[in-house]
Formats: sequence, C-alpha cells, structure tokens
Amino acid sequence: MTNATSKSDNVIPKPERVGILLVHGIGETKKFENIEAVAKNIAKALESDKRDKREKPLEVRVIINSTDYGEYAASQQTWLADEKGAVVIEIKEYHKDKPNKIEKVTELIFRETWWADLGKSSTLGFQLSFWKWGLSLWSRKQFLGKKDKKCPENQFDTLEQMELPKDAKSETPSIKFIYRLRFFVVSWVVLLVLPVLYVLNAIFRRFLGIKIPTHILEQYLGDVKHYQQKEPEGAGSFVDIGKPPRISVRRRMVTELVKMRLGEYDRWYVLAHSLGTVVAFNGLMEADAVLPNYLNQELWEKCQKSGFGTKTQTPLTEEKAKDMSPRRPAWLELDDIIAREGLFKNLRGVMTYGSPLSKFAVVWPAIVPINRKLFFPSDFEWINVYDPTDPVADETKYFNLQDYGAKEPIDNIAYKADSIHLVSHIKYLDYNPKRKNPLVRQLAYWLLKGDNIEPRKKETWGWPTAKIVIKIYQSIRYLIWLVLGLLISWMLGYFASWKVPDSIKNWVTQTTHLDISNPLLYLFGTAVIVFFFGIFARLWDDSPKD
Repeated sequence: MTNATSKSDNVIPKPERVGILLVHGIGETKKFENIEAVAKNIAKALESDKRDKREKPLEVRVIINSTDYGEYAASQQTWLADEKGAVVIEIKEYHKDKPNKIEKVTELIFRETWWADLGKSSTLGFQLSFWKWGLSLWSRKQFLGKKDKKCPENQFDTLEQMELPKDAKSETPSIKFIYRLRFFVVSWVVLLVLPVLYVLNAIFRRFLGIKIPTHILEQYLGDVKHYQQKEPEGAGSFVDIGKPPRISVRRRMVTELVKMRLGEYDRWYVLAHSLGTVVAFNGLMEADAVLPNYLNQELWEKCQKSGFGTKTQTPLTEEKAKDMSPRRPAWLELDDIIAREGLFKNLRGVMTYGSPLSKFAVVWPAIVPINRKLFFPSDFEWINVYDPTDPVADETKYFNLQDYGAKEPIDNIAYKADSIHLVSHIKYLDYNPKRKNPLVRQLAYWLLKGDNIEPRKKETWGWPTAKIVIKIYQSIRYLIWLVLGLLISWMLGYFASWKVPDSIKNWVTQTTHLDISNPLLYLFGTAVIVFFFGIFARLWDDSPKD
C-alpha cells in the first residue's frame, strides 16, 4: 500500500502575520496581564472549534516571548515585548479532505498599550478629591476646550485639523437634563451603595472566600476623573511635567501605534476596552503634526526610514509649535510630520468594547475630537460592542466616520456579556464553552480570516438587535440599582433600630426630629448630599474650563 501524501502536501505555507494591539481599561492592570487574559480566551475559542465540521481542522499553539533574565528572587518568568510581540498564537489550518496538508498558517501577534502605572494616586488627598468630583459630576459644565488657551486640546483650533464630535444636526451634543439626571443617580448610588458593599465584601472575603466586584464602578469613575482633569495632582508625570495625565497616556498609545506600523504586519488590529477606548481613539485621531511629538528620537528616525515620517508643504510656525501639547522636541523641524495614511497602512480594524466614548462626547467633547482627515484603508472597519446592562458602555454615537472619509460608519453591536449585572463590564471577551456564540469566538475568526461578526444579524437574548430587547436590558440595569439602593437603605434602618443605643436614638430624634430607623432617611439624605455637592462644585468649579 503506497502513501498517498504528495510532496506538496508537506510544504508549510509562509505564515500570515496578524498584529493585535490591546488597550486595557479600568483597574490596576499589571504589565502583560491584559495580553494573557485576551490571548488565552482567543486560544481557547479556537481550540474548542478545531474539530468543528463547519470549520477547517485547526491546530493551535501558543508561544510566549520570554527570557531567562529577570530580577533577583523573581516569582515569575520575565516576558519580553520586542519586535516579536509578547505572545504569539500560531494557527495551522488543515485541508478538510487531506488531513496532513497544511493550507494556511496564521500568527496572531499580541502587543499592548499599558498605562496603569500612570494612574491615579492612592493618597487620602486624592480619595477626598475623587469623592468631591464624583458626587458633583451631575452639575459639571461641558468641557469644550476651545476658549481656554491653557487647555492642551486648544491645538485642534491651532492646527485646523480637529473638530468636536457632532450630533445628527451637526452640532456639538449638549448635556441634556436626562444626562444630568443619570449622573445624579450614579453619584447617589456610589454614595449609598459602595460603603456598604465594602463592608460586606470584607466579611465575605474573610469568612466565605467570596469577592464582591465593588471596584468596577469606583475604578471607572476614578480613571475618568484622572483622564479628564486639567492639571496633574502633585508633581504629575516625569515625562510630561505640568501636563494633564492623559498626555502621558496618549504618548504610550501613539508609541505603540508606530511600533505596530513598523512591525510590517500583513494586517493589524486595535482592540480597546472601557476607558482604553478613549485612549485608543485619541491615538487614532491625533493630528499629523502632533504625532511625532510623542516619540523619542530613535523611533522617529525609524519612521523616517520607513517612509511615513515625512515632510509637509505647510510647516508649523514657531508660535504654533510652541503652543503644542505635548511639547515639540528640539530635534524635530517645523515641517516634520507622521503621514497618517502611511501610519495606518494595513490597519484592518478596530474593536471597542465596554466603551464610554459617547459619554465623553457629551460631557468632555474636547477630549475626544475627531480628525477631519482619517486616511483609514478602504477595507478598514470599526466595530463597537456594548452590553445594554453595562453602566459604563453605550452605543458609539456622535462619531460618524463617513463624514470624514471612512468607507463605513462605526458598527454598533449589542451583546450580553454576562448574566450578572455587576461583572458584565469585565466579561466581554471571556470564553464560556457552554455558550454557543460567545463574542470572543467571533473575534477570533475576525482576526483569523477577516470574517464579519455574524450573530449581530440574528435576534437572540445574547445578541439582541431589536430596540425593544435592548431597552428591556437597560431597564433591568436601572431596576437592579434601584432595588439595591432600597435594600441597603432598609438594611441601614434595620441596623439603626436594633443596634444603635436608645440614648443616641433619642438624642438624634430630639435635636434633629429625624427617625434614624426610617429607610427613607438614607434615600433622601444621600440625594441631598449629592445635590449640595453639585451646587458647591458648580460655584467653586475646578473642572476643565471652556
């Protein structure tokens, strides 16, 4: 019996190199943690499908770019993030009828924009500042930026390339009453619920080993405060002295975008989560003349050699260069730019998930300006995935890319990330083998083959498309917070009626005429506190000025 395998069946095709840039969101993410979490779930999704008859047989292999060098007494192996990428998922696709023939080899190469170390301070002063800001968020002025000469975003006037997001009437969206009411409710919930959840979390972790995800909303609000503030608290960043923290965060993002382009991938993608979507958006929209300011000289010289670090026919004036943010290095000439058309060569797509971009467009539009000249490739697509029960996420409104030269608008897809409301924001890319079509599986094949994310065309509870279903989910979100607030108010009243000594209760009743055992006292009391914090902050406004 002869072997039917031909020599051509043993030839391994040249791998297709697919670059993936991850941008993490809220929380205290450690270096490479986001890469490990996302790559692991993508690998699991592909591995589970390797015997699926609908797909070609797959062989999945994970490669970690590591080194034996490391700090003394290190507890873990050291990973590297050089030109090879920290993690590579190698996928071999075999012929359906010839099981030994490799038809295609794809390498998914992961890099990250890591900015958690540039995050907020843990000092008492910052915590007090956070509560003052968070409880007054509902009354804040809209941050337009254009009229403030000290605002870093004023350069989108100077450079005449950037403009504020627009609504359907081509106007900057205003902060409507309903938006302020929602912010008021968020502040009310934070003040009423979080302190109690902290206590319960400590008890549950100590005696039952159960952790309540209390950090999600607080960390999100804390990171938003950190990103939108006008000036640094304390000394600020060492690199961008005196500049808002977001400037240093953007420096990380632009640097990684440049490294992705220098990687010469066959195609590459950006995946951004939560507040990281704002970071990614800023990098993708930054003006040509500003982009080189974020780089060191060595990286700029590599851009020049690759051809997208080039010259413009309309150089900056000395005055414009002086007003730029970040500051322009002395080794850059006034006509040096990064051509965005060259920078985004082979950029096939962006996926944002759990994104608050629309919230920024309403409250802080000057932080998310749009570049009038996008220069994205013709086959580029932008997908935004949001869970209707996620308090952070929303559809990406006010950013119609077609108005600025893109072929397609941002594709908004509703997806139920998790059945538990409080953790839905951090579960978008979790792989669940019991779920038929998890998002991470669709993402894996989008990266592997460039296929569309198909379930959005079908009406399911996991992938809702009907507006009524999405509204039901959003109503459930508000109902959960309302019930939680009522429950905690009742618990506080119950505790006060049974545990507080009668002498204290009588003193409070006689001096304030308040019944501390009445749950309504805590509901209305927190609302009054939030209201007066908002009024005080509006009169003594320390937010970015317009």
